Amino acid sequence: MKHSPLLPRVLSLALCLVLLTGLLAIQAGASYTIYVNAKDGVGLNLRSGPGTEYSKVRSNPIPMYTALTISQTETSAAGNSWGYTSYGGTSGWVCLVETTTYDPRPSQSPTAYTAADYHIYVNAKDGLGLNLRSGPGTEYSKVRFNPVPMYTRLHIVQTAYSQANLLWGYTSYDGVSGWVCLVETTTYDPTPQQAAPAVIEPETPPVQEDAAPAVPDQAAPTVEPAPTAGEDGSALTTMALGIIIGLLAAILILLVVLATRKKKNN
Repeated sequence: MKHSPLLPRVLSLALCLVLLTGLLAIQAGASYTIYVNAKDGVGLNLRSGPGTEYSKVRSNPIPMYTALTISQTETSAAGNSWGYTSYGGTSGWVCLVETTTYDPRPSQSPTAYTAADYHIYVNAKDGLGLNLRSGPGTEYSKVRFNPVPMYTRLHIVQTAYSQANLLWGYTSYDGVSGWVCLVETTTYDPTPQQAAPAVIEPETPPVQEDAAPAVPDQAAPTVEPAPTAGEDGSALTTMALGIIIGLLAAILILLVVLATRKKKNN
């Protein structure tokens, strides 16, 4: 049986087409896995196109260390590589500069966990709140985009020390569980006390002065003391008059006595 001379050519052409299709598939979007490893430690935005000029298709970023499947790649206008993927039922583009092809989570040494049952209040030094993390240490990813607000009361059910030798507590807030640094908390409520409003006393109306004209003070009458003996000539005259009258009376008495004796002698 004679083989057709066209058969080898057809087989060769088919093989070339298969190889070319495989190369195009690899270039166009062979799927592979990457892990979110954003430099800000918060996560990675999912956008509607390959570039920061495109809008976000999710309000919250994809969490740190999340594994994503990349099905297509493009280069942005800024020259960065972007990948097309899906997360939480939403598809979009992520910047591959903020990812790795291996799991970047730090390997942790075994940590001793201690059961706890007490309440604390968020009292962060920066006044912004406290991050909730997936493990006891800042090297773990945040499990909430926004920090737990200042002065929030939290129930601690477990404690552990971080690699930096700081005490952390396991708690829950707004339906999400994680770890908070207990150095940034207090066991009492640190909410600033509001000062009571100042009570403004009504002004006392000024006392109305008497409309009558003021009567000037009258000086008390001066009582002149009675003159004493010897102070003027009248006093001396009275005394001399008394002496004269006394002498006349004595002479009169003497004359009466002499007259009486003379009469007896006769």
